[in-house]
Amino acid sequence: MKQTLHVTIIILISIFSIGCTNIPNASEILQSNSATTISRDYQEITKLLVKYKKILDLRNPKLSDKKLSYEILFDIQNQKDSVRLLKSNSYKDYLKKAFDENTKYKSDFLVLGIYKMIYKIYNIKDGHHITALGYNADDFTKAYYTLKVLRWKIRNAKDAKGRFIFATWQLNWQLELNKNYNNITIKNTEELPSLKNRSETLLNHSNFNFEITMSRMIDKISNSLKSMGEEPANLSISAMKAIILL
Repeated sequence: MKQTLHVTIIILISIFSIGCTNIPNASEILQSNSATTISRDYQEITKLLVKYKKILDLRNPKLSDKKLSYEILFDIQNQKDSVRLLKSNSYKDYLKKAFDENTKYKSDFLVLGIYKMIYKIYNIKDGHHITALGYNADDFTKAYYTLKVLRWKIRNAKDAKGRFIFATWQLNWQLELNKNYNNITIKNTEELPSLKNRSETLLNHSNFNFEITMSRMIDKISNSLKSMGEEPANLSISAMKAIILL
């Protein structure tokens, strides 16, 4: 009887040991779940970027080319990186070109630059990663700061004549004023078409759609960083610009 009990215990221990070898440890499960979260973040960012491109083109029709915009959107929606407008494929070169005075299709360069950055940091070329260890947290941190600087730069950047490069948050009367007058007076404000025909008033709220969409992209990158166990520090615009060299 004792011998039978002894054999039974040995068998049970053996079965339990074999079963344990097939159970992944907690760390592996967390890494796998984090990789899935990061992949979802990428999908959400690309959807937001498509939306941003469309509203940017509507607001700035002269800063984009229809055929080129279609090709860019096709790449984004199909996880490709086939559009080349420069010899370099560095996203930084595209983003710098977007704010160059001599660039005609600034919106195309801007969105393409953002996409190339996202495509790079999420390693889309290499396919899906099984664990979060396949991603570089430093690249994500730089991308996080890059989008924050871009959000500020898009809102404030002006050309040599003092005109806003991109129309995003401004109302039509603000753009008309910025385009036609160097000095703001009550008289020239009253002459602005958008105010004169009463399509807008001085009390209308600014357009926050661009800010909100860009902020949601930034939040998704921050979420990916948290999945890696990292979190970017809060820095001033000048400090972020120094880090990303943009």
